[in-house]
Amino acid sequence: MPYLWWLRPQTWRALWIAVRRFPRDKRARINVLRLLLSFAIVAVWAVFNFYYFRGIFTNFSRTGALILSLVGFTFVLIFIVSKVGQRRERRAQERASPSVAPDLKRLLFREACLLGILLERFASETYFEKEIPPNIVITTRRVLLDRLSELGLREDLEPALLDLLLTPDGHWTPEQKRRAAPALECLAVLRWILGLGELRPLTADPNYSLNDDRSLFTIKDPEKLFVLASWDLRPARDASNRFFQRCWAELVARGQVAHVSEDQLERAVEFRSEIQQAGYSRDYLIGARTITELDASQLFFVAQRAYNRWQFLMTLIDVVGEDAPPQQLRRFLARYFAPEENVHKAYPIA
Repeated sequence: MPYLWWLRPQTWRALWIAVRRFPRDKRARINVLRLLLSFAIVAVWAVFNFYYFRGIFTNFSRTGALILSLVGFTFVLIFIVSKVGQRRERRAQERASPSVAPDLKRLLFREACLLGILLERFASETYFEKEIPPNIVITTRRVLLDRLSELGLREDLEPALLDLLLTPDGHWTPEQKRRAAPALECLAVLRWILGLGELRPLTADPNYSLNDDRSLFTIKDPEKLFVLASWDLRPARDASNRFFQRCWAELVARGQVAHVSEDQLERAVEFRSEIQQAGYSRDYLIGARTITELDASQLFFVAQRAYNRWQFLMTLIDVVGEDAPPQQLRRFLARYFAPEENVHKAYPIA
């Protein structure tokens, strides 16, 4: 039906982006006119149907109109019930024959909790960069160490990570904070895999929040979580890889990447030129700007975010699919907090 296209959020997003690009982009002006013409056609169609059905109801008696209304309501109710039933059936099937073993669910949940604790400490250390009123007493270190013990994570925690949590409040180095920041994306991915949240597109604001960390510690039975299987992770892995490759090509074309051959530079410039000629609708859009239009700092940020998501999803696919030992997950996450040489010593995995 023609009106369904206008009920999709993507349609309104495309119109909003085209309107914002309208003053400086010829293709955006053409798209705005096309979308408005389409909307006018849908509006005429809707008005026609309104008066058509109004005439039908007018010609029927009150009883006939009531019967027609009940028939329409019944169809809508059947659709809703079928959707709810499918969802319940899927959850029942997952409980009866889970795609991810309970032991692996517990492991993923424990790693998510440990990562949440480390990131909460990182957020506290970042807060110390601001001027703290003299009447404020920071207790983050003690609280997080207690939480670590309550979850049974302290006993087998690697010395490098434990030392980081034992460091007095406000004493993380700038390098430690810089290294930990990208791990926020890993927690977002873990929450999505555990069925605790949505995975935001790489083109959208990541919207990291401390509430996401703390919500993990309210879960008492991780075995009941609806954890995604390895095959459910592959589309997100491939999408993040494509996004990163686009960002990488842009960085190479701008001369922002060292040790690039002339051939690689030519290919990157040619690739960017092809995308620009195809118009903004063929490129990734961050807000209303294409990858080409991003400033250097924002481009580096989205590229790093995409790279971290891509690499982490590859690790998770191997671990969840049981093609790699579970220790591989801890090794991957530890590199955001511990020096590289300590990570290799603690996790000597080939």
